Amino acid sequence: MEAEYNSIPDDVWEREEEYLRFLPYIGYEKNSYDEIGLELVRRILESNPTIVADVLFMTKENIKKEFQNLKAHGFHEIFQYIPKGNADFIEVFKQHCKEQGNVDVVIVGQESSSRRNGTTGPQIAEFMHYPCITNVVDFHIENNTDIWIKRNTDEAIITATVKTPVVLIIGEAPDVRLKTPRRKDKLPFLQQLPHQKCWEKELEEEKIIFSLRQHKRNCQFISVKEWNQFLKNREGGN
Repeated sequence: MEAEYNSIPDDVWEREEEYLRFLPYIGYEKNSYDEIGLELVRRILESNPTIVADVLFMTKENIKKEFQNLKAHGFHEIFQYIPKGNADFIEVFKQHCKEQGNVDVVIVGQESSSRRNGTTGPQIAEFMHYPCITNVVDFHIENNTDIWIKRNTDEAIITATVKTPVVLIIGEAPDVRLKTPRRKDKLPFLQQLPHQKCWEKELEEEKIIFSLRQHKRNCQFISVKEWNQFLKNREGGN
């Protein structure tokens, strides 16, 4: 079923900036939505080698295998921020843009965050002041400057052509997974590593304290700093 797409602001179509490069973002753990986004970008690179696409990881995991596969597929630069603890991904993204410049098409899986709460894409869009399109299951370049998208919603399959810059949040596309490159294509990158940077700044986590009061369970949210101070006070510290 095809439907008219009328829920994106008009200025998305009216912007005249040309995109410079794609940037898939991968959170703490690469999941199926990330794989879909990477494969869709890979197909664009295969059909148009002049396009530039970097990949931004924020993870402590060893991504050597992912690095080799992505480079073999034609991705330009692979960046890895290694968090000391739980990091604020938006601060990492800000730092990356400050150093590497803004990108025009950001690709984010709908569960690409440390808590898989679906807020990564919208927060990046808010920071970048880009429009944000959800449930994207396919996209490609159209007329050299525009992006044709396909969305799969509960109500309909929706197609549209949008101007860049834009954030695309990838939805479920069961038959799309990142293609495995040929070994000979990976050989030039076997001894190389991604651009890596340690991220020292930690995100203040929220802890949950449960207590029983009159046989009812109450839930209180406090920061790590407050929790540590609570423990210190309980142990008789200052």
